[in-house]
Amino acid sequence: MKQTDKKKTHGLKGVSSVVSSIEVSAIKRVQNLASSLKDVVSLAQGTPSFFTPDYIKNAIKDAMDKNLTDKYTIGFGIDPLRAAIVNKLKKDNGIVVEKEQIIVTHGGIEGLMAVFMTLLDPDDEMIVLTPDYASHITQVKIALGGKSPTFVPLQETSKGWVLDPARIEKAINRHTKAILFCNPCNPTGKVFTKAELKEIVRIALKHNLYIISDEIYEYFLYDGREHFSTASFPEVADRTISVFGVSKSYSMTGWRIGYLVANKTLASQIFKIHDSLVTCPTAASQYGAIAAINGPKNEILRFKKEYEKRRQICIEELSKTDKLEFSAPEGAYYIFPKFKKPIDDFKFCFEMVEKAGVALVPGSAFGKRGENHVRITYCYAEDTLREGLHRFVKYINKHL
Repeated sequence: MKQTDKKKTHGLKGVSSVVSSIEVSAIKRVQNLASSLKDVVSLAQGTPSFFTPDYIKNAIKDAMDKNLTDKYTIGFGIDPLRAAIVNKLKKDNGIVVEKEQIIVTHGGIEGLMAVFMTLLDPDDEMIVLTPDYASHITQVKIALGGKSPTFVPLQETSKGWVLDPARIEKAINRHTKAILFCNPCNPTGKVFTKAELKEIVRIALKHNLYIISDEIYEYFLYDGREHFSTASFPEVADRTISVFGVSKSYSMTGWRIGYLVANKTLASQIFKIHDSLVTCPTAASQYGAIAAINGPKNEILRFKKEYEKRRQICIEELSKTDKLEFSAPEGAYYIFPKFKKPIDDFKFCFEMVEKAGVALVPGSAFGKRGENHVRITYCYAEDTLREGLHRFVKYINKHL
């Protein structure tokens, strides 16, 4: 495919070497294949089964009726939304900021792209704590001019994934500019402990690094775990860029609203890229986000309870085979089982779509230490989840 990308077509010059060096996300490729076939159960993409709560949709309708959604908004996001975010960050995350530090983005992923393009030059290096969300890896590669990030894998244990601070320090050199991680983590369900975050803080201060924290799954934690935002540590507040959103917490993936917080100087620089990418966030969606953030949290709690039930379904169904080993997810809504025997997880997942009628994401897509795993998303309805897991377990019991 990469060679084909570089070929000239009808005398035209080829695309950039950076674009030729990347591929469409494995998540999308598996999902697209599943969509093209009949009777395929997809547990690939992280799209919640729930609808956006009515009070949010009603707020959007009201804003439309008042003709508040027809024109461009200020690129940073409308003031009432940024004010709501400031209050939320203080209350829920322990992050004290002013509205000038907030940029409302077209989903968290656009915010992250703007951050990477703002911070990185081609000769810089970015440490990514892996396994990590596949699109993060591709975005960093784009920002680095086609160069891959520096993968620092967590240690996989029978009780979950564990940070290895010494491994991070060993990977740092004079070109290293930042550490990126997802908390709670997509794809592993890892929730970083306060002690682990303190180690990241210590390393960032010692080596003068930025910290980039994707916290889109902040409300989905299990077994009494607590979410800590890195920017709540005062000593690194000025060097931490935190990315949040309403997509997962409020089942608003289609509305495309995220937001980031950074120090004022850095936020003004990130805005240059953000403005060039999207001009402004979608007006109607911003009014929905205000309602979501200012509204009751009972829907989040309902979603969380359902995900806890679905997590248990995964544990029960995956325990019906001796071909896998896994730990219970600590947060988010993904489980990341490992095959006991070495396999080509990319080839296996794409074959399984056609032969078993179930779509999962190959673990290799999530960077180092993701090999030989698959990501299973359990934000789907229970009947869909059970059927997909049944097909997966039946297939591996027969073929592995």
